[in-house]
Amino acid sequence: MLWTASVLSTVSSDTEPTVVIAFDSAKYIFNAGENTTRAFLQSRQNWKKTRALFLTSIGTQRASGLPGLLMTFADAGQSQVHITGPSGLLHLMASMRKYTYRENLLVTPSEIPLSPVSLVSEHQPVYKDNNITVFALPVLPEAPSGLPSSAGPAGVTATSVCPSDSTGSLKRRREPSPYQPSKRLSNQGSATPFPDTIPPVAPSLREVVTKSDFDPSSLNGEMAQAWRQLVIQTMFPATQVVIANTGQNGPGKRKGKRKAEDHEVKPREDAPSKSARASHPTGLNKPLPVPECSLIGSSNPSLKPTVAYAIVGPRIRGKFDEQKAVALGLQRGPLRAKLSKGECVTVQVKDDNGNTFVREIKPEDCIGESVTPGVVLVLDTPTLAHIPGLVSGFADSEPFARYLWKYTEGSKEHMVRAVFHLCGENVLEDERYKAFMNGFGPEVHHVVASRRHLPNAITFTSAAYSQLRLNQLDPNIFPVQKFSCDVEKAISDVCGLPANTTFMRANLSVDLHPPRPPAQNLDAEKSDIFHPAVSSNSFLDLPELTRTRFMEAQAAVQSDSGPQLEGMPGKDVMICPLGTGSAMPSKFRNVSATLIHIPDHGYILLDVGEGTWGQLARKFGDDPTMPSNVWQILRELKCIFISHMHGDHHIGLAKLLAMRQRLDPPADRPMYIVGNQQVFLYLREYAALEDLGLSPGSKNPVTLILVEAIHWANTTFSSNRLSYGASRDSISALSDLCSSLGLKSLRSVDVAHRTTCHGVIIKHTDGWSIVYSGDTIPTQKLVQAGENATLLIHEATMADDQVEMAAAKMHSTVGQAIDIGKRMKAQNILLTHFSARYPTMPPSVMTPHKPGDPTLALAFDHANIKIGDMWKMNAYMKAIEQSFIDLEDEGNDDTTQLAEVDIA
Repeated sequence: MLWTASVLSTVSSDTEPTVVIAFDSAKYIFNAGENTTRAFLQSRQNWKKTRALFLTSIGTQRASGLPGLLMTFADAGQSQVHITGPSGLLHLMASMRKYTYRENLLVTPSEIPLSPVSLVSEHQPVYKDNNITVFALPVLPEAPSGLPSSAGPAGVTATSVCPSDSTGSLKRRREPSPYQPSKRLSNQGSATPFPDTIPPVAPSLREVVTKSDFDPSSLNGEMAQAWRQLVIQTMFPATQVVIANTGQNGPGKRKGKRKAEDHEVKPREDAPSKSARASHPTGLNKPLPVPECSLIGSSNPSLKPTVAYAIVGPRIRGKFDEQKAVALGLQRGPLRAKLSKGECVTVQVKDDNGNTFVREIKPEDCIGESVTPGVVLVLDTPTLAHIPGLVSGFADSEPFARYLWKYTEGSKEHMVRAVFHLCGENVLEDERYKAFMNGFGPEVHHVVASRRHLPNAITFTSAAYSQLRLNQLDPNIFPVQKFSCDVEKAISDVCGLPANTTFMRANLSVDLHPPRPPAQNLDAEKSDIFHPAVSSNSFLDLPELTRTRFMEAQAAVQSDSGPQLEGMPGKDVMICPLGTGSAMPSKFRNVSATLIHIPDHGYILLDVGEGTWGQLARKFGDDPTMPSNVWQILRELKCIFISHMHGDHHIGLAKLLAMRQRLDPPADRPMYIVGNQQVFLYLREYAALEDLGLSPGSKNPVTLILVEAIHWANTTFSSNRLSYGASRDSISALSDLCSSLGLKSLRSVDVAHRTTCHGVIIKHTDGWSIVYSGDTIPTQKLVQAGENATLLIHEATMADDQVEMAAAKMHSTVGQAIDIGKRMKAQNILLTHFSARYPTMPPSVMTPHKPGDPTLALAFDHANIKIGDMWKMNAYMKAIEQSFIDLEDEGNDDTTQLAEVDIA
């Protein structure tokens, strides 16, 4: 049985470490940070056969790619997945309810409690199937000395772990948790059950839910957990949890011997159809209960517990010796099958004298010694404060103590093959951690992810290579992405590390059976044409036809002065598309995000799809010593506008806000987020897991502006649907926002999509205006609200031959978007949000330009387009198209990897 552990992604500007354990029959993913889905596309690996996903911590660093990955699983035909993670997993998943719904995906969540009052007996796995057995070790950090005991965002104090333990001690205990009964995690790896499988809780919850004044936020303890489970079941309505046999019969229990496949979930017989999609329990739109008894809400990363995982592979039986079997008289047939299963068998044989006698044959008589099960460890140590908890956890708990060399030397029970170390700042060079690493056997391979010791190489090399080519067309509009192949300090220069230590690089694989040292995937290496191109220090060699197209376009631009720009309002306003695709990312286009730079004032960000932080970091670089870096951009980012709650427009928001909390010194004024009630509900619920700046006392605060309160047609800036206080606060905040950006006004306009959606009209005191459509079918409201716009940024999801599909999905075609701009009398039109059906170039929009027509341009990720240079993009279209044709001819497109799906 072959199985491997491979690195999907490592620490970089746009990814976090993700490890994939792969068998022929199944895959298991460890951590899902932002861009996990896109990393699969780039690596040419796939997510098919993913059976389970494990998170080492809850928050944007390790889990912000989870919703995108789940939707991708479902849309690509994945039928089921088991998810295991620390306390807070259910809250995280339930907070996704407004934008994650897939009736065809069976999801089984299972929580590992993180309170020092330990839930699980260390002998019991948190997951088990026919391939792997997974054990979990909560790693609780030491509280920093002198830490104030002020309450954090989730209402927990910095020095306390849970209401029942206010002593500040973070040492692990052995008693069962009063909040998470140990029966929740059986030794068969079953998932945390849904309310229907918790008889003591479910009836009480059902009674509460039926009350007219039911408020989920008032729930606590088991009742709160049951509510979160019910919400998740509503998100994935076909899901039913199977409780493995524990030797007792009862609700949710099975009779008989458990099989290895019993971890799988089965469809509910009463699973609702698509027509029942609108049905949901009362209170679903109200706030979730605040998570209890954990440090998951602390803004201090040194107080966030993590989980270490031990993945134990199968015991692979030895090779059957055909010659010995024949010599013993065991012929081919069912007896050999019994012997292979470990049973003794008897056969009738004749001795040399021809006398018949019965011979007992034992398995070891003709089957070689079985292969000792291999073990892989995934250890997440984000701060120095986590080291004591990790070391003591291995020293005094089973089964983790058995993985150290002094216990495993010569052991036939298991053999540690590889340890993946996810190390935070200064962890790898800490003497305690190095001593811990040396506590494993000399044959163990250590794979380390540590920012200081790894190069910041390009992750999405296809997009970067395309940008490198276009940089020869216009280096100002198409700058090369920021990266570095150097390291601050090489791992080889860190004294005292085990000999078999290597850095964690994407596409690195460790074969567990048969065991082999870590090696790079050669096919993945060949697909990376970016780094060889930039390391050659030579002029990028373009095909002759492409070079000709580039030269023709450059000559046309040089000979044409373009529009008369002297005195043109807004000509220096920069549009920086960060994500120009729809529904799901591709190798060349990330999902929706558009950055606007207003000179001398700051930045506005229109939508924040997953991976937006990484796009910003690749565009501006994260080197704090450079004058213009991503941290400075984040400091000058004054406003984020979220058009609607579909995942491809907002999933990256929490990550961006979490990164903003790292600004030190803090920003000199709040950042404003404009969105609807659903967006703010999601943010407030997520803020219980991680500080996003919404809580009083956050060092980099965020101010919310309700989009309904600033509607363009509402001259009094009020709304019948909003309270007077909410409307007043939004209007006051809007005034401050406009003042900080030099705006005359910023107004919303409701557009027509499959969910509540708004566009935005930005007008500056200098006389220019920008209109952003959000997702919409053609709507007259946008035309009226944005009349005479300097620039219209409009979605153009579908080709002109897909009008019916566009209408069904409530999107616009390319031609419809252009028509809206003409009716609006916009001076410029920038098309974006292209379907995954067009991974490189969208459908042709090259039409003869008539006097009075708007200047038309297409958006590309990482471009820098001044409004005054929009005409250049139009002149470059044929050259850009030819460049992408080259990539397709070289086999570097990804049209075969993308499912034809669009946002629901």
